[in-house]
Amino acid sequence: MAHFDDATNEYSAVHSSSEGEVLSRLRRATWLSTTKPQMLSDPIQGRFLAIISKMIRPMRILELGTFTGYSTICLSEGLVQGGVIETIEINEELQEMHEKYFKDAQISEIVKRHYGHALDIFKSGNIKGPYDLVWIDADKEHQIDYVEFAISKLRVGGWLLVDNVIWGGAVLDKKKLTKVDSRAARIHKLNQYIVESEKVENVLVPVWDGLQILRKL
Repeated sequence: MAHFDDATNEYSAVHSSSEGEVLSRLRRATWLSTTKPQMLSDPIQGRFLAIISKMIRPMRILELGTFTGYSTICLSEGLVQGGVIETIEINEELQEMHEKYFKDAQISEIVKRHYGHALDIFKSGNIKGPYDLVWIDADKEHQIDYVEFAISKLRVGGWLLVDNVIWGGAVLDKKKLTKVDSRAARIHKLNQYIVESEKVENVLVPVWDGLQILRKL
C-alpha cells in the first residue's frame, strides 16, 4: 500500500485535530512490536474515520481488519449511546494488544471481537447486522466477497468505506492488470464491481491509497 509523507500530508496533520494520547501510544506500540506497522492508519486517516463516524452517528459498526485496533478506536468515537462496534481480525496474536488499548480507550464494553478468517466468520452466522457503517481494510484477495457481504448486512442508507482501492497507482498499470491474480487486477475488478452495482451509489476518492465511499440504495 502507499503512504504519503509529503509536505501536504504534514501540513494537513498539523492543521487537524490531534489523535490523542491513547492512539499516539498505540501508534508507537504498533511500530515497535509488529512486523507490518505500515498497515496502520496514519493520523489523518484516523481522524477522517472518526469524523465520518461522528457525522453518521451509527448504532452498529462492522470493521473488517482490526490490526492493532487503531481504526477500531477511531470509528468508535461516533457511536451513539448503546452502540457497538464488531471487528474481525485474522491474527489472534494481537488479542493482548487489543485488550490493553481498548481498555485504555474505555471502549472494551462496546467492542465485540471476532478472530479468524472473515469468510469463515461470515459462514458462522455470528455477523447479524443490520449495520449503519462498515469499514473494510482487510486482505485484497477476497475484497468482492467482503463488499457483497457488507452490502447485504447494511441498512438501507447505510455507509461502506473500502481502503486501498488505488494500491499505490497499480490499478493504472496496464502491465500489472494483465496478470489476473495480481492485487492490482483484483482491486481494479473490485472497483468495476462497485461502480456497476445497482445496490449502491459510490465515489472513489483519490486520497491516501484510494478510498471507496458507498451508500446502500
